[in-house]
Amino acid sequence: MGPAWIIAADASGPATLASLCIAGSMYGYKMLWVVLLSVLFGATVQYLAARIGILEGKGIITIVEERLGPMWGWILALDALLVTWLAALVLMNALVGVTSLMTGIHSRLWGVPFAAIVGVFLIRGGYRWFEILCKALVAFILVCFVITLAMVDLSWSDIALGLVPNIPGGIESALMMAAIMGGAVHITIIGLHTYNTNAKGWTRDDLSLARFDNFVSMGLAFGLYSVIIFFVAAAVLHPYHVKVVTATDAALSLEPLLGKGASVIFMLGVWGAAFSTLSPTMLAATYFFVDKMKWPLDRKDRRFTGTVIVGCIIVAFGPFLKGGFFLLLPLMLALGLCGTPLIIAIVLHLLNKREVVGEDKNSLILNILGCIALAVTTFLAIRFILLKTGLL
Repeated sequence: MGPAWIIAADASGPATLASLCIAGSMYGYKMLWVVLLSVLFGATVQYLAARIGILEGKGIITIVEERLGPMWGWILALDALLVTWLAALVLMNALVGVTSLMTGIHSRLWGVPFAAIVGVFLIRGGYRWFEILCKALVAFILVCFVITLAMVDLSWSDIALGLVPNIPGGIESALMMAAIMGGAVHITIIGLHTYNTNAKGWTRDDLSLARFDNFVSMGLAFGLYSVIIFFVAAAVLHPYHVKVVTATDAALSLEPLLGKGASVIFMLGVWGAAFSTLSPTMLAATYFFVDKMKWPLDRKDRRFTGTVIVGCIIVAFGPFLKGGFFLLLPLMLALGLCGTPLIIAIVLHLLNKREVVGEDKNSLILNILGCIALAVTTFLAIRFILLKTGLL
């Protein structure tokens, strides 16, 4: 599997799962157009990230410093680090929250061993088999959603109406729209993808492979994941006016298939999604910092190891965030979206400079899609900020 599959798996985390369940339960199919645009724009910006990473042969922070100057390098690095560490803290909060519910041992100190485990995986390796287990749990949950989708009655007229862009009023709709978009279009995974393509050793000759890799993973796999979960929540929870506040509420969407066992199975899936997403998120933060400091991107380097350890110490405080973890997840994505337009604009700018990419400048279609993605994400981010601050 190529680098884009890592990104798609990261995007298919607990925050996206929570956002889709909450949005479907609250608004039915009305936000279907947002879900579909998130898939389209997610695939678009990830391919743009792959292109700049492959064409430059470096990570995004170094690229920006060399092409736009140290000031822009600092701005992007700070933006990426703040958003990524926020994501890591909330993911740890969710991991500990689910663990506490499943074991009955409610302790914020769960974050300490989990942070240590992730740190060992990132420094010493050996994560592969554990990651496969976590991904298997997530895949099993998705299978449950697929079977449930076949069991429920879908309102095709409402689905058709959901394809028409509409913007419900209020802060809750602004939050959910920003969160859905932020699940697929997020500075963390955009930046991480530039490092992944380099780790894979891809060159200009692999651009077509990168396009296919991205289309199949972000376009098809992540797209199906998003639409299926959204449809089930809209079909099962919305008609009964179930307000999703906790993970237990969201688990009701699987009751037609799993009955009373829905809560346990759903929790296992959320746990697997949280753990498997936390590691690449922390890896992305490490890459951003190490790249900015111009240290080797090598886990055998002591400075790389030290950065990982400091990151683990920070993330161990995630369980101390206030609020229910299931509602913090979409809030994290919405805030992350607010820091994302910058990197999209920078990547688009660089991919249209002949002195940067030579004859491999963006096509007209790619530029149009990229500019629309930038415009929509900027609009949703600004709308969320204005409503959240009471300025709108």
